[in-house]
Amino acid sequence: MKHLPTPRPLLLTLGLLLAPAASAQTDSVALHPCAIVGEKDKNKVQDLQATCATEIARGDIQLVPSDQVRAFLDKEPRKSCAPTKKPAECLGRLATATQASRAVLITLNPGQLTRVSGLVVNAQGEVVDQKSIQIRSRGQPQSELVRTAITRLREQLNLVPLKVTPLVEQPPPPPLVAATPTPAQEPTPSTKPSEAPAVSAPPPAVGVSKQVSSDGRTWKTPLAYTSGGAGIVALGLAGFFVVSGNNAMIESNKPYADNRYPPQSELANISQLRQQATTQRILAGVSAGVGAALVGTGVYLWLSDRKAPPAPGVAAFSVGPGGVSVLGVLP
Repeated sequence: MKHLPTPRPLLLTLGLLLAPAASAQTDSVALHPCAIVGEKDKNKVQDLQATCATEIARGDIQLVPSDQVRAFLDKEPRKSCAPTKKPAECLGRLATATQASRAVLITLNPGQLTRVSGLVVNAQGEVVDQKSIQIRSRGQPQSELVRTAITRLREQLNLVPLKVTPLVEQPPPPPLVAATPTPAQEPTPSTKPSEAPAVSAPPPAVGVSKQVSSDGRTWKTPLAYTSGGAGIVALGLAGFFVVSGNNAMIESNKPYADNRYPPQSELANISQLRQQATTQRILAGVSAGVGAALVGTGVYLWLSDRKAPPAPGVAAFSVGPGGVSVLGVLP
């Protein structure tokens, strides 16, 4: 029994569909507790740190849970990266320990002339970005002045690395398999002996005929339907993941509606929703690429299978005592 070949591109695309997307690198940011300069009141320091954290969390930034950051800092000699001589090295260790792509330290000096600076470091301890701004008070409350300064700094800092959507390269079309016709066996000419040796009986005509099958479809057609159906399912899953991810991101931004600032206790829930949105978007991109590849493979197989052999016909070749004759019947 002859086994039908399975195209390698179809196996490749099915493998991509089943590959886990959870191994994608995280783009979360480890936010170091904001360093407050010139303020000795512990209650005001905590309020300023909460304002700083909630303002940095605005937008699509996904923060590492604060308990993981605090667990790392508790092991540091000074319980902080701010007073060290080389804060970039400390922040690099913080990013590595929390499996974040970057760590951020915001330093705030409130007052009539409010100064705020930011230091962004990757997991290798390299400084990615560093900026500092200052805003002079024009009669507005100190809390509003601090929020405005942190907002402007956040818009200028390179907090999250640029995301490059991986492109799923469409596999090359499978090679065409040419069907080799089975050679027909020529019957052995038979002779009939004659009783009279002087007269020889004419040999019977020798004929060779070949009939082409009327079924022009091969194994490619059912495989094309299977590949196309799997591709449509993958595209449907991509749409579901897009909608689910957008809903999670909308939920994470609701606490900031109407210029409100959520309490620091809600940051963990906001971070979880944004992590869910990021995962859903990754799954949507993978499913869309695999679905497009499967549909393309199915269409190619179906179109290539339509190039079937010509319509059935009959051909005959005979040899007789009086000559040679060829008979052909066109379809």
